[in-house]
This record gives sequence, C-alpha cells and structure tokens, in this order.
Amino acid sequence: MGTNQTYKNRALASLEGKWSKGVIATVIVSLLTGFVGQGASTFFDGITGFGISGFWFLLCLPLGWGITAYFLNLIRNEDIAYERLFDGYKDFVRIFLAGFMVSVCIVIGFLLLIVPGIILTMMFSQTEYILKDDKQISAADAMQKSAEMMKGHKMELFWLMLSFIGWFILCCLTLGLGFIFLQPYFETTLSHYYEDLKAEQDGVLTNR
Repeated sequence: MGTNQTYKNRALASLEGKWSKGVIATVIVSLLTGFVGQGASTFFDGITGFGISGFWFLLCLPLGWGITAYFLNLIRNEDIAYERLFDGYKDFVRIFLAGFMVSVCIVIGFLLLIVPGIILTMMFSQTEYILKDDKQISAADAMQKSAEMMKGHKMELFWLMLSFIGWFILCCLTLGLGFIFLQPYFETTLSHYYEDLKAEQDGVLTNR
C-alpha cells in the first residue's frame, strides 16, 4: 500500500483534464441529495418536513453509490458520462439495501460512542466499490467482504481521510463552495486506495 501523499498525487494525476467533469458530477449529486431534501424540510414544517426529508435521503442512497462508482470509472479511464451517476437505480434493490444497512450500522456505532462509529465506517468503507466490481454479490456479502478487506487497514484509511481535514476547514470558510472541488479530489483519492487494496487482496499489488 502507498502513502497518503502517493494516493493524493495519483488522484491529482487522474483528475488532470477531467476536473470539470468531476466538479459538475459533484454539483449534480449535491443539488439532488442536499438542496432538494433541505428545501422540502424547509418548505414543510414539523413532522411532514422531517418525513419528506428522510424519504428523500433514502431515495438518494443509490445516487450516493453512483458518485463513488463515477470516480472509480474516472481513474480507470472508463465511461464518465453524467448518466452513469444514476446507474444505481438500475440495480435499485441491491444498491439501496447496501447503502441502508451500512448507514444504519454507522449511525448505531456513533450513537454508542464515537470510536465504534469510526471503526464501522472504516470497516464498511469498501462496500460500494465491491458492489461496482461484482454485479452478482449481495448487499450483505459486499459488507462482509469489505470488513475482510479492511482487516489491518482501518487505521491506515482513517489517517488518509483525516489528512484532508485542512482542506475541509478551508472549504467551510468558503461557505461550502469549496466542497465542489474537494469532493472530486477526495473521492478520486479513495478510489485509488481501493484499487491498491483490491490488488493486495488479489496478491498482485506492485510498488508505485
């Protein structure tokens, strides 16, 4: 496995000439998942607004998978047409179940204590990539495979994610606008990490 800087450098290399694609994909997903749901909860008061917002969050779970799969395609030089963002709806049940079960596990983990939440986040972090690469695997099996892949790597991935904290703070200072550039960088970095993790599991990882 590489260093944090190695994955970041590879991410920047993959995004060269494709930044606009990554930013537009991020904006599309952000508008659909965040602003629509927030607008509904603001327009409708109380329980109705909360219910609509919650329903919209669930409906957008395959779109969350879509953005992950999109950036995996990007680093592999595969199809990154914007309609690929909606591929999760073609396999709705499997993708939805995985997203829902992972979300529930992580929420429970964070309700118990911060540390269990972080551990579960790292444990199931590869689920979406596994679903992308294996069209036949079930949601539960993808989660189990992710947990197996992450044995001995949870802290490693945690530090990789944490290395973006400075960029995160800067984006907050831009009233959130910076996130449309940070997410492509972040997602592409994690995609490269998955590629190395997968190669290691297959016994074919080479030094890069």
